[in-house]
Amino acid sequence: MNTEISAYLLDAGNTNVKLGIVKNGEIISVKRFELSDFPWHELDGNIPVVISSVIADDWRKILEDFFSKRIYINVHMNLPYQLDYLSPETLGIDRLCNMAAVANKNPKKAKLVVDLGTCIKCDFMNEGQTYVGGSISPGLNMRAKSLEIFTAKLPFIPVNSRAELIGKNTKESIESGVYNGWKAEINQMIQLYETKCPDLDVYLTGGDARYFDFEQKSNIFVLEHLTLEGILEIYRLNEDSL
Repeated sequence: MNTEISAYLLDAGNTNVKLGIVKNGEIISVKRFELSDFPWHELDGNIPVVISSVIADDWRKILEDFFSKRIYINVHMNLPYQLDYLSPETLGIDRLCNMAAVANKNPKKAKLVVDLGTCIKCDFMNEGQTYVGGSISPGLNMRAKSLEIFTAKLPFIPVNSRAELIGKNTKESIESGVYNGWKAEINQMIQLYETKCPDLDVYLTGGDARYFDFEQKSNIFVLEHLTLEGILEIYRLNEDSL
């Protein structure tokens, strides 16, 4: 057991969880597991665990039985930015953490975080480090599945990131519509924010970010573990009071 570990960070979803290990105030390792394969035997239950997500009751009980100190990120904690959101209690904790991760990067610049996961989530912070709001729309796989669910004859076609623009049959047409439509929405959303705020930094994250090819620009950054970085930043700001 390595006693230098100061905290575990958990970014949990419906079926998968990212585990971050913190030493000397830095994330030194990130691993992804299915909930059923979580490596309890490798962890120390006496080390604090900091959690960003709402998790299923059965897995939550196991987690709470194992870890003696559990810290759930919430909107009432100290944050490295101001909130100007009409219903902060409804703001997803992953969105809260993503903004915490970028707040102190180029602190005098406006920022857009585009999280490409189950949904496309855009979140905007102005140059005064105030989180203003954003948007949520269906993600890549949700689009593909919706065609099968909400139509009588269209099948489910797996995402093809090499889809041609013009489909020559139903399969290719669905591939084009799902992937190219998803990509076009993201590009257009970024352009709209850049029109509103020309000196804008854009951060891409989420599991589907690997599918998104963009023109190389000095203001666009891909950060794979943004949510975990935000969990750690919020933990740092609140550690003394927890």
